[in-house]
Amino acid sequence: MKQSRRKQASEATAADPGVVAIARPSAGGFAVSAFRVRSGSVEVLASTACGASGAPIGPWIDSHRAARTVVVLPSADVIVRAVQLPSADERRLEGALQLNASTFVLGRTPSWRVASALLPRERGEAVRTGLVAEWPEEAGTGALPPGVAEGTGVTFAAATAGIAALAAATDHPLVFVDAGEGVIGVCVPTSRGLLVRATRAGAVAGAVPASAIAQAVGEACVHAGVPSAEIPAAIARTSEAAAAVLGGGLGFCADDLPRLETLREGGDRSAAWWHEHGIDIGLALAALGPLAALTRLQSRDIGAKPDRAGAFINRMSEPRTARRLLVAGLAAVLLGPLAIEGLRLLVLRWKMPDLAAYIKAEDEDRRRQAMYRVLSRQGASMTKTLSDLACTAPDGIEIEFINVSQSAKGQAVTVRGKARSAGSQQPTEVMLDFERQMRECGAFESIQRSSEAPDSRGYQAFSLNATAVRPTMMASFPEAQDFAKTSMRERRYGPPPDDVDHAASGLATPDASAKPATDRPATPPVRESGTTTTTTATTTASGTGASDAPAPTGALAPQRTGADSGLQMGAASVVSAAKADAANSATPAAKSATDNAAAATGEAAKPSEGEAAGDAKASARAARGSGSSRSGLATRSNPGATNEPEPLPAPITENEINKMSREEARQALVTVSRARNRADIDDATKVRLKNEFDLLLERCRKE
Repeated sequence: MKQSRRKQASEATAADPGVVAIARPSAGGFAVSAFRVRSGSVEVLASTACGASGAPIGPWIDSHRAARTVVVLPSADVIVRAVQLPSADERRLEGALQLNASTFVLGRTPSWRVASALLPRERGEAVRTGLVAEWPEEAGTGALPPGVAEGTGVTFAAATAGIAALAAATDHPLVFVDAGEGVIGVCVPTSRGLLVRATRAGAVAGAVPASAIAQAVGEACVHAGVPSAEIPAAIARTSEAAAAVLGGGLGFCADDLPRLETLREGGDRSAAWWHEHGIDIGLALAALGPLAALTRLQSRDIGAKPDRAGAFINRMSEPRTARRLLVAGLAAVLLGPLAIEGLRLLVLRWKMPDLAAYIKAEDEDRRRQAMYRVLSRQGASMTKTLSDLACTAPDGIEIEFINVSQSAKGQAVTVRGKARSAGSQQPTEVMLDFERQMRECGAFESIQRSSEAPDSRGYQAFSLNATAVRPTMMASFPEAQDFAKTSMRERRYGPPPDDVDHAASGLATPDASAKPATDRPATPPVRESGTTTTTTATTTASGTGASDAPAPTGALAPQRTGADSGLQMGAASVVSAAKADAANSATPAAKSATDNAAAATGEAAKPSEGEAAGDAKASARAARGSGSSRSGLATRSNPGATNEPEPLPAPITENEINKMSREEARQALVTVSRARNRADIDDATKVRLKNEFDLLLERCRKE
């Protein structure tokens, strides 16, 4: 039962010698049709279209059991000549035609690209016509439909062969117009035989002019020696046949339509169908008829002698040699692995006498490598990452939140904070410097920053995400940026004085070999103001603007519970600090300055207990800030710890005060309040500072 099914399947898929497939180039691909030729008539089996690079058409051709596939070449690529021979025996005529073909070609074209055939019907007075088709090598190789490969069953043919096959059944001229290539092919019966000519009507594709067809027919008649009386009639009949197909297709006279219908079995008998598919019918008749030689053109020699590799393959495919190779292959497959493994075992035993010790050492090394891989991914120091962040943060960056977590690529770092103006740089420029320094240090990658609009103080909140891909790399920072070389304390307050106790202040012990500084006086200078002599320790002005000065802390920092209350509390704190300084001062001028500050802020004559407590705390802080300067320690109230008196603040106009921000006005208010507490200033300076103090206090109350 199984064998019968296989036999039926093989019979169903076997190729039918009477079926041929014609693949003709069309717009965007190929028009493929399958035909069955029986006793000179053609049956249309099926037709389809395929793209030049679409689905393979080979399975479709095999499903219709086509034994041959003929691919139509462009008419301009093939040279077709008509040879008029006298009536004689077929064998002699074929020999004469081959001789003419060799004369035309003269060895410039290979034999597999040249074909010749005799037309089955005589035309004229005892004249037999033969056709010679030449496909020059410079024309290249013909295009093939997808899934079709050139071989013995796939050949090429010129469209002129199909016209010549149809001319055997008609009495009037036939015309085929290839509008895509701008080429025309004509077959004209005359008294001198059948004239066949293919010529290019123009370089531009499109409708072919009727004058080009008339010119081609006239030239063919003159070259063939047709009597001049027949030429006008031949031109007229050819123009009549081509009138309906100037845009492309097979053209014929109306009298030849019944004769053409005898070549086809059933189907549509309209002239329009023949205009479109008539050339395919002609090629099917030529492929399975007397003109079969014209449809067997090849772009290469299929039966050429193989090279050395091909000869070796052919020799190996002989039965006797194939049997020997089979036995040798089986022996190599069965015995080869055993022999190779045995040899390998001998080599291993010679190289490693103690295999157990080697395996133990390999296992231990593997475990160590796994541990080192885990440590390299997860054992990075978080302190090192925080140190890199601190060294890359420029002045003006205030970090509020840092999160360092482990990720697949390294340590994921998230930084949130605020950026303020620093020197001449705006907050946006400070953030850009922060991002640039992180990228240039080499320890961070995938840096992404987002920021918000500046607030009323000019501070701009930001969020920055990065990945510490090389957390163990020792980054090389510039000296001005590396905190290991210059600490934040030295950057902000300057180097410590010579008389400071490094151990008590928590500072690093200086090198004993370093030369001590001797250019500073051992005792603070004494200044006389009127009849009172006092010693004061002041700090040097920064000179970089209010943005570089440290923010006020303690009693000077306002508690922002509201817009107005924060300003009032900030002003009250300044007044409290002034009162505390005045309480510790020994001169009446300091007390007078305190009274003026209290009067400017509108304080009551008798303060409450809360205000008294606040004043006491402010006085204690002010006393610590002013008294510690004599010991030489660097504090926030006495930055730099210098013994030189602080210079008086520069005069400030009312216009400059109005242009200040609230933070700048608050800093200036603190500076002016400290200057008013000094006892070595004259009366004019006191009046100026009092006016500036009132203006700054009013400026702080506006917002």
